[in-house]
Amino acid sequence: MAYLKCAMQCFLSTNKAMKNKYTILLLVMLLGTAGAGRAQTAWRPFRPGLIYSFGTAGSPVTYLLRLDSAYTTAAGDSAWAFNRLLRPTDGRAMGGQFFFGGARKSRNNLFGARLLWQPGTAEFMLENVAEGSYQPALALRLLPRAAVGSTWAASTAPALSATLSSRTWQPVSAAAGSPFDSVATITLSSGAVLRLSRQYGLLAGPRWLATSGAAPQWAVAQLPVTFANSPLYPATLFDFQPGDRLGYAETPQSVGSPPCATTYTLRVIQTRQVVGDSLLYTYRQQQRIATSTTFGCGAPGTVLTLPHTGRLAFSLRTGRSPQFEALPLLSGEYRASDRPFATTSVVVGLGVATPTFSTCQTGSAGLYYLQMHAFGTLYSTLSDGNWFQAFAPQTGAGDAQTHDNYLQYFVKTAVSGTTVTCGSATNFIGLLPVRAALAAASASLSPNPAAEAATLTLAAPARSGAALRLTDALGRLVWSAPVPAGQSAAAVPLAGRPAGVYLLQVQRPEAASVTLRLVKE
Repeated sequence: MAYLKCAMQCFLSTNKAMKNKYTILLLVMLLGTAGAGRAQTAWRPFRPGLIYSFGTAGSPVTYLLRLDSAYTTAAGDSAWAFNRLLRPTDGRAMGGQFFFGGARKSRNNLFGARLLWQPGTAEFMLENVAEGSYQPALALRLLPRAAVGSTWAASTAPALSATLSSRTWQPVSAAAGSPFDSVATITLSSGAVLRLSRQYGLLAGPRWLATSGAAPQWAVAQLPVTFANSPLYPATLFDFQPGDRLGYAETPQSVGSPPCATTYTLRVIQTRQVVGDSLLYTYRQQQRIATSTTFGCGAPGTVLTLPHTGRLAFSLRTGRSPQFEALPLLSGEYRASDRPFATTSVVVGLGVATPTFSTCQTGSAGLYYLQMHAFGTLYSTLSDGNWFQAFAPQTGAGDAQTHDNYLQYFVKTAVSGTTVTCGSATNFIGLLPVRAALAAASASLSPNPAAEAATLTLAAPARSGAALRLTDALGRLVWSAPVPAGQSAAAVPLAGRPAGVYLLQVQRPEAASVTLRLVKE
């Protein structure tokens, strides 16, 4: 408060003629600033509502966790529980692309079971709960605002002291462009080290909050973010626009014999809508099943299925989807599987890791999920046929793999009109040609892209009841107009509208509607 006293003395000595009310106003403002400063120094290892990402040296895995429930203890402390998880029985952290060991249900996450804070103090406790021979109970007391060099009792069982080794202004991570913050380093008498940032929380600590100095150290991989800014957000995972094309190849593996058939699926996104807190897509897809010439596979050949439509739906609030049961589980987080014949199994999150399986995901991190089966109180994978799923958050191309089905090709269009292509369309030539051919034969738009307006030209004069509907990339209606009977051309206004992709639907009473893609420059 010394600077407040100096400020007031300087103010009074140079402004004696000012009225008392202005003096009081300045005092209130300065005190308010000091109060805000005190509030800003409230260190918290974790903050509710944020997703935290940690990694360890030499591993490509990013571990995701969060505080997901809050309550008040009988002693009046504020408590936040970490999300529960399946924890590997060999002591490792669940993560990566595959996991073939056993796991058990645990209340202890990567850095404990819960975080405690006594209101009005700068003291925090990270707690483990006892889990038989796997882990003893632990209450670790953290004082990030203690005087540098001071020592305090950090734990009674085991008996540990902690020393605030340093508190300096430094980068919060080793990544290029990392922000700076005040960082406190706490060293336990066992040799274990924890690093906390005033703004970003826990930066590093021993796995499972182990008190041994030999415990693997996990450090922040990415700064904490809200769900909407995380790789789990549906609009990030599935960043589609109408007209986007996705090609999948599925070759089912069988035990004791070679694979005999590959199914190629071409999916074309038809509409995108945001309704309330839901993200909705409709699509049309067709499949070609190619039988191999391998001995024992029967007669080689190709079968085309009839085109059909489908729907994808996601909650932008929770991330849940009826089509993707594993979303948006964090590392080790699990839920009962809702797939047929899987009543004793769960799907579990493996976090984020570097992929090795998909051409259209090379160089980008994947979000991984795995099926694990119950064997008594333990969960494990099967040696063959174990279900597995991965997503490509950096490309926004959705599911890059589901079991034996791989994303092999895509063409995605950004709202700006930029087109991104991955893979080859060779295996998908001839799929879904009818709809596009009919649309091109019955109507056309010119110019396209257009700046101010485009002209729709119909192959035949419009009949009574024909109409036009223009929607944006999210499916919102932006313009509509009837087409007078006998007219074979109509202007589509674009002046004043944002640049991007629009869909023009030509509604005809005598035939199915035709949808044309229009780009506004």
